[in-house]
Amino acid sequence: MKKSFLGEFERNSLIVFSISMLSNVINYLYQIIMGNLLSPSDYGLVNTLLSLSIVAGVPSGIFSALTATYTAKYHAQGDTGSIAVFMRKMFRVSMLFSVLFFFVSIPVSIPVASILQIDHPVYVVGVMLVVAISCVAPTFSCTLQGIKRFVPYSFNTVLTVFARLLLSAGLVLAGWTISGPLMGMIWSSLLAIAFCIYKVRDLFFAPVKENLALDRTEIRRYFVSTFWFQMFLLLMANGDVLLIKTFAADPAEVGIYSSGSVIGKISLYLANAIVPVLLPMVAERQSTGHDTRQLLKRAMLWGGGVAMLCAVGMNVVGRPMIGLLFGERYLAAIDLLLPISFYVVPVACLTILINYLMPLGRSGFFAVSMAAGYLLIFVLVSRFHHSVAQMLYIMGGGLLLVLAANLIYIALAPQKEKATV
Repeated sequence: MKKSFLGEFERNSLIVFSISMLSNVINYLYQIIMGNLLSPSDYGLVNTLLSLSIVAGVPSGIFSALTATYTAKYHAQGDTGSIAVFMRKMFRVSMLFSVLFFFVSIPVSIPVASILQIDHPVYVVGVMLVVAISCVAPTFSCTLQGIKRFVPYSFNTVLTVFARLLLSAGLVLAGWTISGPLMGMIWSSLLAIAFCIYKVRDLFFAPVKENLALDRTEIRRYFVSTFWFQMFLLLMANGDVLLIKTFAADPAEVGIYSSGSVIGKISLYLANAIVPVLLPMVAERQSTGHDTRQLLKRAMLWGGGVAMLCAVGMNVVGRPMIGLLFGERYLAAIDLLLPISFYVVPVACLTILINYLMPLGRSGFFAVSMAAGYLLIFVLVSRFHHSVAQMLYIMGGGLLLVLAANLIYIALAPQKEKATV
C-alpha cells in the first residue's frame, strides 16, 4: 500500500513536472524578450510590478489552498456532489472578495508606489486589478488540482504564460512600455479562468448534495492558518525584488538583478514542479489518519536535491548565458549568480515545507519562526544594503536559519493522526 501511494506521488509529479517545464520555458522567453525590448530600468519596473502582483496575491493563495484541500478530501471520499457545491460557494465568496479588494486597494496604491519608488501610482492600481482577478481563478483551477486532474491543471499555467508573453510583447512593440505588460497580465488571467471553467464544466451539472455541512469555524481557522503560509510563501518567491527595489540606489540595479535571477531561479522552478502534487496528497493521507512525514522526506529529497544541483549548474553555465540572452547591458548580473543561488535553495526547500504544512493546518511554529526570520532580514538589510549581493546573502542566511528550525521541530513533534481541517 505504501509503495503504491508513493508511486502515485512520483507519477503525478512527473506529469506536472513535464508540463511545468513548458511553462517555465515560456516564462523564460518572457523575461528574455522583455529584457531585450526594454531598458534595464523599465525592465526592473516591470518585474517589480509582476512581483508586487504575486506578493499582494496572498488572498488568492488562501483561496487556492482552501479549494485544493477541501476538494481533495471530498474527492478521496468519492463525493462529487460536495465538490460541486463547494466550488459554487467558493465562486460566490471569491467574487465578492475580489470586488471589495480592488476598491479598497485603490487609495493604498499611492503610498505603495512611493515606497517602491514607482513614479505613476496607476501602475500599482493595474497590479491590484490583476490581484483581484487572481482571487477568482483558484475556484476553478484548484478544483482541478484537488480532484487530481493534473494535466489540465498544469496546462492552465502554460496557457496563461503564453498568452501573457504574446500580449505583452505585442503591446511593448506598439509603444506601451509599462502598460503593455500590465495589460498582458490582466487579459491572460481572464483567459485562464475561462479555460478552467471549461475543464470543470461537468461539475456544474453534477448531482448537487443538499445542505452541504461546512464548519465555518473550522474554515475560518484554516483561513487564518493559510494566510500566514501564503504570505510567507509569496514573500520568499518575490519579496527579493521588492526589497531590492526599495533600497537600491539606482533603478537599473533592479533590472540587472532581474536578468540574473532569470538564470539563478531555474532551480527554484524545477524544484517547485512537485508542489501541486504534494498538497492534495498530504490532505488525502491526513484525512485517512496516515503519517505524512514520508511524503515530506521524498519531496525534500527530490525538490531540495534538484534545487542544489541546478544551483551549481547555473553558476557554471549561467555566466555566458546572461551575455548571450540579455546582451552587454546586463553583464553586471554575472557577479550576482552565486548570491542568488544562496538565496534560492532555501526558498525552494521552504516552499516544499509550506505546501506540506498547509493542509495539516500546522502554522503556529512556522509563522512565528518566519516572522522572526523576516524581521531579522529586514533589520539587517535596512542597515547593510551597500550592494545587491550583500542583501541576497542576508536574505539567504535568514531563510536557512528558519528552514533548519522548522525541520528540527517537525522531526521532534508527534504526528497528528487526524486532520485538523
